[in-house]
Amino acid sequence: MNVRTPRAVAAQVLPIVGLAVLILGPMAVAVNRLWAVTGTSPIIAVVGLSPSGLLALRTATGLAAVAAAATVACGVPVAFALAAMDDPWRRRLRAVIALPFVCPSIVAAVGFLALIDLTGEVGYTVRNWTAWQNAGPGSVLLLIAMVWFNLSLAVRVVEPSVARADPRYLEQLRLLPEGKTLLGRLRAWWLPLLGPGLTAAAGLTFTFAFTSFALVRWLAPSALTIEVLLAEQGSGAGIPGYRVDLSKLVLGAAVAQAMVLLLAVSLVNAMQRKHRFAMNAASSERVREGLASGVWGHPILRWSLVWGAACFAVLPLALVAVASFRIRTSEGWKFSLDGWRRALEGDAGGVTLMEAFWATLQTASMTVAIALPAGWYLATQVHRAEREGRVKLARGLDMLAMVPLVVSGVMVGLGTLLGLLRLAPGWLTSPWLLPVAHATLVLPIVVRVMLPAMRRLKPDFEACAATLGIGPWRRFALVRWPMLRPAAVVAAGLALAFSLGEFGASWILVRSTDASTLSVLVDAWLARPGFDPTTRPAAMAVAVVLGLVTMMLMLLLERWREDRVHGGL
Repeated sequence: MNVRTPRAVAAQVLPIVGLAVLILGPMAVAVNRLWAVTGTSPIIAVVGLSPSGLLALRTATGLAAVAAAATVACGVPVAFALAAMDDPWRRRLRAVIALPFVCPSIVAAVGFLALIDLTGEVGYTVRNWTAWQNAGPGSVLLLIAMVWFNLSLAVRVVEPSVARADPRYLEQLRLLPEGKTLLGRLRAWWLPLLGPGLTAAAGLTFTFAFTSFALVRWLAPSALTIEVLLAEQGSGAGIPGYRVDLSKLVLGAAVAQAMVLLLAVSLVNAMQRKHRFAMNAASSERVREGLASGVWGHPILRWSLVWGAACFAVLPLALVAVASFRIRTSEGWKFSLDGWRRALEGDAGGVTLMEAFWATLQTASMTVAIALPAGWYLATQVHRAEREGRVKLARGLDMLAMVPLVVSGVMVGLGTLLGLLRLAPGWLTSPWLLPVAHATLVLPIVVRVMLPAMRRLKPDFEACAATLGIGPWRRFALVRWPMLRPAAVVAAGLALAFSLGEFGASWILVRSTDASTLSVLVDAWLARPGFDPTTRPAAMAVAVVLGLVTMMLMLLLERWREDRVHGGL
């Protein structure tokens, strides 16, 4: 029987407790502060949510649900058409279609603003369209942007499953009574194959749309969602004796948001566990032949769908670059470098483009320095618990790592702000403030990349090294690290990319300091009065830099991942 010493137990438990404090601490302190100020429990605050809070909850839920349904409806035919294409083109076009998903949300917002400016009266008319009565002008454009942002989720889930599905199973099903009709084949074949994955993709789209802040802020500014309510009202909450009703509203809205996200993430996790393709994968040529025998055999339909999706993905991003050189004049428009000059020089006392660039890079690097070791350690503990058969502990640690998924970026920033105001106000000026908040948000990504890689490790290699008398640190350097290095590079790159483009928590925390990040600087330029014709191009110039850095990093990671990493996110 393996008896562990108290020292060994403490060495394993104390870091986990520290991670739990990092993940749960700011939120727990913030809720406790709001509870103390209002004298109202979180559940009572949710039940007694004010009319504005209920409106925000209904609007956010409705927009997210419509966006999820529309994303799946648009993504499925594109995925089938993509699976029917030859390999080189399929890989390239799949990477292009995935660009919006790795694009920072503030860059996506300015991309659609550039599209509106370019299309003139038509664009302004579309921007005024309302999805329903209380959604506000711009909600239709917002839904289009949400579909644009999340389309690759549905494609990424459906296309690999279709591309590996052996068409001989479907041919055999056609011989049976249930396979004679399209509805029967959908029920007996496609729904079991794709249903759980599509539900997971819809759940993820719902989660991202429900917590969207930058898109709502700039495409539908009159739409009141939970995230907008927390961002705009949260700074005045938690102050004893000041507007208790506001603190109660923020408390109820935050808890309601967490409850909705918890349900969505639980559904996603359940569907991901069911989304397993257990049959032998067919060759790409056989799959294409099977798809070619049906409606996807028409090249015009295939190419129209895939190239249409690719153009839809690229257009707003390309227009950001064009708009950075486009200056409004009294006679119309002209192309000029004035916007770039303005961004590089900054305003009097303002942050320049390069200052924000280096600050953003520093913040992202510090985020990786926190998140990668923390995520690695947490994934190691989950894997160890799984190997030792301690299922409940493994699930508990895995759930701990996923907690940030049920809290939005704005709420993490707000929780950090309220928590530090009470416990350590001096930390509000620390350079580690934003990296700690970002590390909390990216921790699930790191764990989700590292854990599958650890599960594939064969313990025989380390056992052989131990038999040879090699110490634990050398075993790590010679055996474990070389096998996990590709996954660690991907995890670090994803954390870096997320931190570069993160907007919600940054918008809450950076405004109270003299620093800035590229995403917050884009927002600041957009918020300037419109009488200066260079402010909008300056915002576009900053967005170009942010978008290029983030997407180049993600494309490099995708190449690395295809070559060296299997599984993970």
